[in-house]
Amino acid sequence: MWADNETKDDLLGYQVHADLLRDVVLDPKMLPISIGVFGDWGSGKSSLMLLMQESIEKWRTETEEANKVEGAAKKNARVLQIMFNSWQFEDYEDTKLTLIETILSDVIKDIEDHRDVFEKADACLSKIKYLKLGVVVLKNIARKIVPTEILDLLPNKEEWEEISKDDQELLLEEVKEANSSNFIKRFREDFTQIIADGDYLSIIVYIDDLDRCSPERIIQCLEAVKLFVNVDKTAFVIGADQRIIEHAIHERYKTPLQQTTISSPYSDYLEKLIQLPYKLPKLSYSEQETYVTLLLCSMMENENLFPTIHKKYLEFREKDKHSKYGLDKIQKDNPEVSFCTTSGYLSIIPIMASFLNGNPRQLKRFLNTFDMRRRMASVAGFREIDPEILVKLMVLEYNSQLRQYIDDLYVRQKDTGFIKGMKKVEEQAVSGEVRESRWKDLWNTPDGRRWLSTPPSLAQKNLRNYFWISREALQTATPIESKVSALVQGVYDRLKINQTVKALGERIWRETSTFTKEEFSMMILLLNQELIANPEGEVVVKFVDVDKDNKIFQTVQDLKDLLEGVDIDKLGPEYADFLKKKCKDDACKAYINSLGLSQQLRNAMK
Repeated sequence: MWADNETKDDLLGYQVHADLLRDVVLDPKMLPISIGVFGDWGSGKSSLMLLMQESIEKWRTETEEANKVEGAAKKNARVLQIMFNSWQFEDYEDTKLTLIETILSDVIKDIEDHRDVFEKADACLSKIKYLKLGVVVLKNIARKIVPTEILDLLPNKEEWEEISKDDQELLLEEVKEANSSNFIKRFREDFTQIIADGDYLSIIVYIDDLDRCSPERIIQCLEAVKLFVNVDKTAFVIGADQRIIEHAIHERYKTPLQQTTISSPYSDYLEKLIQLPYKLPKLSYSEQETYVTLLLCSMMENENLFPTIHKKYLEFREKDKHSKYGLDKIQKDNPEVSFCTTSGYLSIIPIMASFLNGNPRQLKRFLNTFDMRRRMASVAGFREIDPEILVKLMVLEYNSQLRQYIDDLYVRQKDTGFIKGMKKVEEQAVSGEVRESRWKDLWNTPDGRRWLSTPPSLAQKNLRNYFWISREALQTATPIESKVSALVQGVYDRLKINQTVKALGERIWRETSTFTKEEFSMMILLLNQELIANPEGEVVVKFVDVDKDNKIFQTVQDLKDLLEGVDIDKLGPEYADFLKKKCKDDACKAYINSLGLSQQLRNAMK
C-alpha cells in the first residue's frame, strides 16, 4: 500500500518546479511576492511545497558553508520558512489573525534560537511581542466582546508586562474600538523593521489546503496575505484549486465586480492578491509511466534499496526532462537489485496511463485498490488472476466516462463467467464500429471502442473471480471519496442547502459554469448516494427539477447512475415531470419502463 499524503520523495519530476520557485522567493528584486501554486485535486501541490522547502534549506546550508570558507564572498543566508495549514485552523473564529499570530510566533522562536547572530535581538523581540499581543486582543474583540471589557481579554499578566507602559497604553488606544487601522499601520512598519534588524533575506510563508476551507475562511487567509503584500522581503506560497478560490471571492463580494473582456471579475480580484500564478501541468504519458513504475519499485522490491533507486532517478531527471525512466533503465542503473516482482506488473502501466486522467493522487489510489484486490484474490484462493485483466476492468470504475460499462459487463458474464460474442465485438471495435445489435447502442462510442480494442482481450476469459473481488463496484455502497474532487464536493455541499428550487436555480449554473462532463458525473454520484440514503427526501428532487436543459443528466447512463441501487418503489410523484421529460429519448424511455415504478408515480407521469 502507498500512503495517500504529501511526500518529499520526488517521483513526479517536480524538483525543477521547486527549484524555480526557490529562486523567485530568494531573489531580493522579486520580493515581496505572493505565489499561487494552482492545480486540480490531487495534482501534487502539497508535495511541491515540501520539495520547495527542502530546496531552500539545502541552498541555505550550502551558502552558510561557503561563507565559512576563508575569502568566500559573504552572502546573506538568513531565511525563515513558516508552514500554515489553513484547513487545520478551519474551526478558529478568525483564521486571518490566527495566521498572523502563527507568523509572529515562528519569528519569535527563530530569533530566540539564534540570539548569537542577532545584533538587535532584544529590540526585535520587544516589537514582535507587542504585535503578537495586539493580534491576541483583536482576536478576542472579533468574538464581539464589548470594548469596556478589553482588559479582561489580555492573555496573562506576564505577557502584558513584557511590553513597556507606553506600548501598553498605545496598544489599548489602537485596538479598543475594534478599529485596527492604526494598529495595522504600525504592524507593517514594525514588521518591516524586524525583518531588517533580523537581517533576513526572506521570510516565506506556505499556506496549504486553502481550497478545503469554507469561503469565509478562504477570504480571511487572503486578507492576511494582503496585509503582508507590501512588507519587504516576504513571500507567500499558496496551494489551492483556483476555481474554489474564485468561488470564495464571489461568495464574499455579492455585488457584481467589474468584469474585463478577457477574464472573470473574480479572477481579476485574485490577481491583485496573487502576483505570480504557477499552474501545475498534467502528467504526460511518459511521466505517468515513470511515476507508476517508481511507486511499484518502492513497495514491491527491497524497501531498503529504494533510496538508491530514487537517487539514480533524480540524477537521470537532472539531465533528461523528457524521457521516461522505465524499468529497463532502472534495472541498468541498479544491477544489484532483483526486479522480478515489479516486472510482473509492468504490463498494467500502459492501461492505467491510457484511461486515467494523469492525476497523481488518483494513480496512487488506483494502485492501492489494485493491491488490495490482488491480496483479496490470494486470500480467496484465486490463483489465476491476471493483473492486466484486473486493471483493464478497474479503469472502468475510475474513469467517470467509462463507469456505464461496468454493470453491462457484469450482467453479460454473471451466469457462466464468460462473455458471449466478446471476440467478435472486440474485432469490430478495432475496425472502428461496433455493429452487434445487443452491443452497439451502449458500446459503439469512442470510449467504448477504445476500451474494447485495448489489450488484453477478454474473449474466452472467465471473469467470475474478477467481479467477485471487485464486487463493491456493483453495490449501492460504492465508496466515492476517491472519485469525487474537493471542488465538486464543495460545490455540492453548498448547493444542497438551498431551500427551494428557485434558490437553487439562481446559483447552480454559476457554481458549475466551469464543470467538465467528468465533474458533472461526480455530482451525479453524490446525488445517487443521497437518493439511496433518503429516496423520499427533497434534495435530489430540487436538482432534477432545475435541470431544464439536461446539463447534468445528459445521457441514459447519467440516469442509470442516478438511480443505481435506489429503492425505486419509494420514489414519489415529484419525479414525474423529470422522468416524463426523459422519456422523449428512446434509450431513457426503455430504461424507465424497465424500472419498478410505483403506481402512484406512473399515474402522475400520465
